[in-house]
Amino acid sequence: MGETIELNIQRLIEAKGWTIYRLSKESGVTVSALYNIGKKKQGPYTETLVKLSSALNCTLDDLVKK
Repeated sequence: MGETIELNIQRLIEAKGWTIYRLSKESGVTVSALYNIGKKKQGPYTETLVKLSSALNCTLDDLVKK
């Protein structure tokens, strides 16, 4: 699941013209946590997903669906 979320995040930040550092600043999620999302088999905590979806102005489904 983490790999899917990582790919979706990358797609969404590219669409906004952001970098991973900008997403970190906007969401309050550390850069190291963002880099580690794809390495976790279960994916990030719900709280992290909520912060990311809020910063990216997308739904949780946009982050987790293939």
